[in-house]
Amino acid sequence: MKIISLISQKGGSGKTTLAVHLAVYATMNKKAVVLIDLDPQGSAVGWYKIRDVKSELAAVQTSATRLPELLKKAQSGGADLVIIDTAGHSDKEAAAAARVSDFVLIPCRPELFDMLALSTTFDILNLSKTPSAIVMNGCPRGKVTDDARAALRGKGYNVLDLTVSDRVAFKHAIRDGRSVHEYEPESVAAADIAALFAFVKDKVNL
Repeated sequence: MKIISLISQKGGSGKTTLAVHLAVYATMNKKAVVLIDLDPQGSAVGWYKIRDVKSELAAVQTSATRLPELLKKAQSGGADLVIIDTAGHSDKEAAAAARVSDFVLIPCRPELFDMLALSTTFDILNLSKTPSAIVMNGCPRGKVTDDARAALRGKGYNVLDLTVSDRVAFKHAIRDGRSVHEYEPESVAAADIAALFAFVKDKVNL
């Protein structure tokens, strides 16, 4: 069983959007997936509750203290992949998720406030020494994303070449409990998620 966490101390970076989309796409690739929501707002589980089809994916909201127990249940239940969604400004939950993960994705929009918040995120990640990478998320057309990536790499951050575009398909899909692969499978948004999943799959040998 492999464990992936999405962590960023900046709210609004798109952690939940990426978490639910990766979870659905992983099930489409014949993986047994458990989605764990460590955010007290419960957005990922709220999305899951309005899905028409739930049998292929399990989702649960929990706390940092109960995380080890749930991971044991996931493993004994035959899960191939656990995806952990975390809240912004949540040191305890983020640290707990990082400690148990095989890899951490750090969503970052190509905007100043998101980029400035990375230092506090890495303060947490550096304690666990879990492998991680920044994925530029919600990216507009144009060179702003390339400029942001170059600036972050100039500061020594590990930033993926692939990006996740700012596409309205994400909003349309999520509002009724779907993913972009279920809503618009030939879209740019779906291709972005497929590329991100391929990276994760290779990275953790899933």
